[in-house]
Formats: sequence, C-alpha cells, structure tokens
Amino acid sequence: MVLDQFKRAIDYHRLVEKGDRLIVGVSGGVDSMVLLHLLYACCEAFDLSLIVAHVNHGLRPAESEKEAELVQSEAARLGLPFEYGQFNVKEFQKTMGLSPQDAARRIRFHFFYNLLQRHDAQKIVLGHHADDQVETVLLRLIRGSGLQGLKGMLPIREGKVIRPLLGVWREKIQTFAVEKKIPFLLDSSNLESDYLRNRIRLALIPLMEREYQPNFKEILLRTSNILREENDYLEKGAEAAYQEIVRKEKDILFFKLSEYRSLHQSIQWRVMRKILERVCDWGTGVEEGEWSEVHKIYQKLHQSSPSFLLELPHGAWVEKRYDVVLLGKGKVKPLPPFEVELRSPGSTFIEEIGKEVVIEETDRDKLKDYKGPANTALMDYGSLQFPLKMRNFRPGDRFHPLGVKGTQKLKEFFIDHKVPKVERPKVPLLVSGERIVWIVGHRIDERVRVTEKTKKVLGVKVV
Repeated sequence: MVLDQFKRAIDYHRLVEKGDRLIVGVSGGVDSMVLLHLLYACCEAFDLSLIVAHVNHGLRPAESEKEAELVQSEAARLGLPFEYGQFNVKEFQKTMGLSPQDAARRIRFHFFYNLLQRHDAQKIVLGHHADDQVETVLLRLIRGSGLQGLKGMLPIREGKVIRPLLGVWREKIQTFAVEKKIPFLLDSSNLESDYLRNRIRLALIPLMEREYQPNFKEILLRTSNILREENDYLEKGAEAAYQEIVRKEKDILFFKLSEYRSLHQSIQWRVMRKILERVCDWGTGVEEGEWSEVHKIYQKLHQSSPSFLLELPHGAWVEKRYDVVLLGKGKVKPLPPFEVELRSPGSTFIEEIGKEVVIEETDRDKLKDYKGPANTALMDYGSLQFPLKMRNFRPGDRFHPLGVKGTQKLKEFFIDHKVPKVERPKVPLLVSGERIVWIVGHRIDERVRVTEKTKKVLGVKVV
C-alpha cells in the first residue's frame, strides 16, 4: 500500500523529525496532491505542521489558474496555510539564458527556500516518484554524467529537501488517488514532445520495455540506488580530502595545487565541487549533477599555464598563482594603468594601490651597513633623474636587476620570481626618467645601487 511504503521511506531515510514544520510543494498534479494527503495522514503520528506552497510559472495561463484554485481549495479544506507565488518564467529564462524547465525549477526552489526561512520551517517536501527518478537518470546519461548525476535524485538533500515518494511508481500513485478520491489536474505540457524529458517518458522508455527489457525501469532504478551508495563512499573520501588540503582566509578558500593533484582524479573533481558549493552557496536549489563550472576549473588546472584568473557565474572567481589556487566571490576589478609624480623629499599617496610613498635624502656616511625591509629601497642620488614617478607594469618594460649582467624583460623577471599574471599590474614600479629603478618589494636597478663612491642616498619607502 502506498501509505505504508510512504511511512517506511520516512523511517528508513529519517526524512522528518517529530515536530517538523514542512513546506509542501503542490502543483495540482496527481503526484503532489497525493503527497499532500499522505503527509496530512501522517501529521498526528509525526507531529507535523504543513504549509502548502504553489507556484504559478505563467507558462499555461488557463490551466495555471485552475491548478492554483484546486490547490488553494484543498489546502483550505484540510485547514492548512496556503502560500502562492506567481512568476514570469519566460522573462527569467530569456534574461538568464536557461531552458524553460531549468528557469522554472530555479524560480520554484527560490520561492520554496524563502518560505522555509519565513515560516521557520525545517524541510521542503517534493512529490518526485520512481518514474521521475528513472527519467532523470536517463536524461543525465544522454547528456553525459558521472556518478554524481547517475545516482539520481536523493531522498534527502542537504537536510532540507525531502522526497518521500521516490521509491513509489507513478501507476501506484495514480491508483491511490482514484481509490481515495483525491482531486488532481493533468498538466498538458507533460504530453508535449518538445521537451526531451517528455520524449524519454513517452517514447524511449516504452521502446526499451517493449523491444529490449520488460523490467527496464526497475533495473535502472536499482542501478541508480547502487550508484548512490558508491557515490556516497566517494563523497566521504572527498570531504576528508577537502578538510585536509583546503584552507580559508577571510572569504577566500585556497589550496596547494601540488596537494590537489596528488589526489585521485575522481576525488579532485569532488573537492572542487565542494569548494564551489561553499564559495557560491550553491546548496540552495541547484540540482545534483549540474556542475559545468567544476569541469571548467578542473580542466583549467590541468593545463600548463602557471597563473590565470577565471571569472565564473554567480559572481565567483578562481585564480591560480603557481602552486596556490584561490577561489572567492565578488567582482574582479582589474587595476587600470596609473602614473603618479612623487614629491622628493616628501610623501605622496597613490589612490590606485592604496599606498603612500615616502622619500628621504641622507648622506652615505650615516647609513653604514643599513639593511631595510622589502618595502624600502636605498639608491644612489646622483644616478637618478628627477622628478621620480610611480606607475605599474606596461608591455615591453625592461629592467636591469641588481647583481645581473644586462637588462631583462620585466615579464621574464615576474615569471622567474613567480609573480602571478593577475598580480603584476598591482606591483608598483619606481621610474627615473625612462628607466625603471625599483620593482617595489623585489629589487632595485643595478645602475642606481649605492657604492663606495656614493655621497648622497635617496631612501624610498612604500607604506
């Protein structure tokens, strides 16, 4: 019996706790209407509070109004609170460049999660059943997926979204609805051949059952359950690896690429997904298996580029700095070219880099064996051409590093000293005439070094 199977699923997967308040997604179709009645029947046993939530996607105006009326009237008959959301899916789809189904799903989840917070509820309950599971697995197989997708939908996801009917076949649900005289409406879009999921349901699965394997759906459902267990094992390994190699500083997550590459490839992929989940907060409504950004980063990290900056959807970014990889959220703003004339002696604040440049003059005899920090440089005053300027990197820049014979391209110097490409425009350069005389934080020019012949010394400090 469907009710017994429903209760067993709740107990086996521990889908609810006594006293839970639940947001029940009800479309008006047979699956969700049966779900509502099954939950209502369990209210006393599990001490549940139900809030009925219905979303009008604005895709089928005439049908949508009837569905909303049915769900609202049934909620009123059962004495349950009713929440209604009406949205323009087509406009959202066009703006975001999504498929109609994906746009509708994102809007739906966003609405449900808002209700979850507003009602201080514990879980969202959805009416997906065994046939939905089979269709989902096939859809992901056709589009290409690994275990993460082929395991199908989960009975409980993130402790927030539960699917108690996931082991019950559509036919049993429909029979139960007729027997118990539960009202429901048919969604005409489920019969349209424009959608791939519909073609899988209406054409591919019947063909497989008729021509190849009569128990095709049962076998595929059993396979997805096996894959789910195997995926769970790998997920635990990935979580352990994540805790081992990933560090956090403020809102940025980072790890050593060498440690990451030492992991098995299947664990690498999962660790990256976990990082993105935390950086982008993708735990709120993103369906399992849709992680194209993970693949993009995974492939980028296995290329030979020593450094890169990659912007991702949802305002996230990933940056590689040789053996360090960083991920964070926020708009990446490239530093524009700047050039500022400096007061000498005196101090000059450079807004573009948020630093102050302090210049002092002194006699050579007063310095003796002075060794300053990396943000301070001492130069032979007589070798400099005034006014001095501070600017950032330009293509073609050359430099004569202290202790090296001849000049070198600044780009090569940065590569040799493992300065990431994205950081190079942020490195201040002290310029005398047309000559770069100091790469701040790194090295001065050989031609302006302090020697025994130096009489007057110029000290430059970047604070």
